[in-house]
Amino acid sequence: MDGKEVSSTLTGTTPGQGYGHSVKFQEDEEYGCFFIKPRYLQRFNTIRWHVFWQCVFNFFEGFAVNGIINVIIPALEKRYSLSSSRSGLIASSYDFGAFLCYLFIGYFGEQRHKPRILAFGIVLMSIGCLIFSLPQFIVGKYEYTVSDISNASDNLCNNKNQLNASKSESSVGDSQNSNAVMYALFVIGQTLIGVGASPMFTLGLTYIDENCKPKLSSFYISWTYCFAAIGVAVGYIVGGQTLSLFVDINRVDPSSVLLTSMDPQWVGAWWIGTTISIGAFLIVAFPILGYPKRLPGYHQLQKMRRSEAHTGIDNELVAKTSFGKSIKDFPMTLLLLLRNLPFLLVSLACSAEALLVEGYATFGVKILHQRFNLDLPTAGSIFGIVTIIGSGGGMLLGGYLVKRFQLKCRGIMRLCSGSMLVSLLLSPTFLIYCPSPSIPGISAFYPGQESYDGLSSGCNEECLCTTASFEPVCSGGEKMMFFNPCFAGCSQVIQANGSKIFKDCKCYNETYTNRTIPDLMSGTCTNTCDWMYVYCVLILLIMIVTFATMSPATTATFRCVPNKMRSMALGISILIVRLLGTTPGPVLLGSIIDKTCQVWESKGGNDIGACWVYNSFDMGVSLIVWWIVLKATGGILFLTASLIYKPASEDVQDDLEINNPTLVPDEIVRDDICKKYFDEETT
Repeated sequence: MDGKEVSSTLTGTTPGQGYGHSVKFQEDEEYGCFFIKPRYLQRFNTIRWHVFWQCVFNFFEGFAVNGIINVIIPALEKRYSLSSSRSGLIASSYDFGAFLCYLFIGYFGEQRHKPRILAFGIVLMSIGCLIFSLPQFIVGKYEYTVSDISNASDNLCNNKNQLNASKSESSVGDSQNSNAVMYALFVIGQTLIGVGASPMFTLGLTYIDENCKPKLSSFYISWTYCFAAIGVAVGYIVGGQTLSLFVDINRVDPSSVLLTSMDPQWVGAWWIGTTISIGAFLIVAFPILGYPKRLPGYHQLQKMRRSEAHTGIDNELVAKTSFGKSIKDFPMTLLLLLRNLPFLLVSLACSAEALLVEGYATFGVKILHQRFNLDLPTAGSIFGIVTIIGSGGGMLLGGYLVKRFQLKCRGIMRLCSGSMLVSLLLSPTFLIYCPSPSIPGISAFYPGQESYDGLSSGCNEECLCTTASFEPVCSGGEKMMFFNPCFAGCSQVIQANGSKIFKDCKCYNETYTNRTIPDLMSGTCTNTCDWMYVYCVLILLIMIVTFATMSPATTATFRCVPNKMRSMALGISILIVRLLGTTPGPVLLGSIIDKTCQVWESKGGNDIGACWVYNSFDMGVSLIVWWIVLKATGGILFLTASLIYKPASEDVQDDLEINNPTLVPDEIVRDDICKKYFDEETT
């Protein structure tokens, strides 16, 4: 192929004079914003650079949505008195506004300027992060309750509890109204973030698929998913570290805070990560905005494609040049996709996987925090490290396997089914936990008790204790922990060697009648164990095999539908996955976790807030049942799809890329030619 042939193949324009000056871009293929398209920017006008910027976006999207927001969920529960099911709804609201967006953007965006739509969505995500962060700046300071040496605390057994009973009742209504407004802002902010992200996961992936060789599509998509996974992991780590800072660090002197990160009432600075994301999304929007509607070489790449669409749909109708360009074709396009059984089964299988992934991503840090007695900053950092290795490695592994073995659509489906089976076999991981300290009334008996009747008992019934605040006190060597000094019947507290020591504790003293007993000390009874390391290793393996299905499943969705319907198909697929998977996932798992709660925060009257204490064993049993059911369902659906699927030309094995090597130069050669041209121009 000579220089003139290369020029025509790359641009479709008339060749110029000389090798260096023959490489030109059509006007609609130039890189830049609006009329600002300088020549030196054209070196970025390649699929590789576009994939790079999509990777940057996916990093920050994963950082904010699935990293920061998921790791701060427990902090939001404590700060705004939310149950796990309500906090799960915050995570799910990411999908609320995106439902219809996926469908219509996937259809109408196929024939329009995709990068501009992507950039607009990214700006909208920045606005959503701003709204999500507002509650920290428009609501008052966080109030907590701890015992002090004045012996006038609500957490001690004294008359102050009776005096404050009516006062707390009157303040409950104002607190609930304020929390309701803040809750609405979280939902609205997450909804806008979801709407803004929807174009990237439909049009963005289609833009990659249509501007690269078919065999590289899964590989490039796996890189975007990989960076999203890395962003999630970094979000967990950064979010975990910000939670070690007090929530009102912008308002109060940290040295005046009477809590530490180990205290159950501690709330970290949840808002820092979402505030950082506001600027990050604005910055990444501009490079995306500069890309043309189609990259150079687009038309030649389309000639290389051999349809692998399932034969169960009307391919002749879809093949018409005018099909898909008018709104009147929308119902027919939707009907054809819904009649494509392999496509539907793959979408449903991805929904089952999304139920697991989104649910566990939302509450993974909380599960680690509760079941292994870790503080939230430590749990967030550990979970982030495991995620960055497991999910990132899994993404790359899935894309590599498809490329290495040159898997077609059926092979990809079976790869996904096998991965889900391996993950299913690792489900006993969720039975691992460290035993929690014994709490009288819950997992230990009060004096004279023969059953677990709750935190109230004869020894503290005159104290009028409530579960409004969780201030655990520990007996030291006996490893017995009371919910707070009031439920231990303690009426005095003294300060000694930097620690609070509680005296005259009726419930505790009666337990050790006629024996020398240690003092009750403020703080939890530390009870860590080596099982945490085993759990982390197994979760790492689970993440690798789980995330190995992500990019192959997307590729299978592209392959089993006609090329004209890829964006629409991906939009419908994501709509199904969001509707049946990621949206109910956090709410469902949150409800499952709530059912294992043993002590709820009291808000006055019959109202409750966040959960203070969970039953670790019951939580593990619920998690393993949830995992087995959904993994088995997804694996069966992928396998069934592979059996039903039949490509349009199953017997044709000729690859146009081999038989017609002069049709278009190799992607690397094209980039080298462009580089040579730009280098000559600059010299």
